[in-house]
Amino acid sequence: MVDANVFISIGNPGTAKHRRFRRVVRRAGVTLLVPARVEEEIEQGNVKPALERAQDEGWAKVITAPTVAHSKATTAQDIVRRAIASKSAEKDEHDVEKADPVFAGLAVEYILNEKQPENVTVITADRLAREAIETAITSLGYDDQVSTVTLWDLIDRDDDDITLI
Repeated sequence: MVDANVFISIGNPGTAKHRRFRRVVRRAGVTLLVPARVEEEIEQGNVKPALERAQDEGWAKVITAPTVAHSKATTAQDIVRRAIASKSAEKDEHDVEKADPVFAGLAVEYILNEKQPENVTVITADRLAREAIETAITSLGYDDQVSTVTLWDLIDRDDDDITLI
């Protein structure tokens, strides 16, 4: 699964970051799952062409994410929310962005859903979100089945492109 901030960070087709990310994903032979809610954020971030190209080329797919219903999935969300709040000095737990905790919940939900894959990877451009998701996944015992990576783990941060977020 991929967060909107990844597409916003790589920019639209033609940027060096977009080309490098595209190359990494295609070489890995995976399809990025983009929850419909994230598609809306991508559109608001003015990088809809990046997602459209990824869909046209077959390395990204917009999905209707399952409802986070298992208690362990909702617990994962709660852990992420608390972890982000504790590392963000001025944020209350209830003021934490909703998307990051949802990715942890969805990852666990996919693992617990018998029809889904045995392994899930969450890709984000936010290091704090990655750490919080890892904390939740590890504390619930799913660290062998759920991986988290940042965009910067996949591509080099340095290039000549300037991306304003």
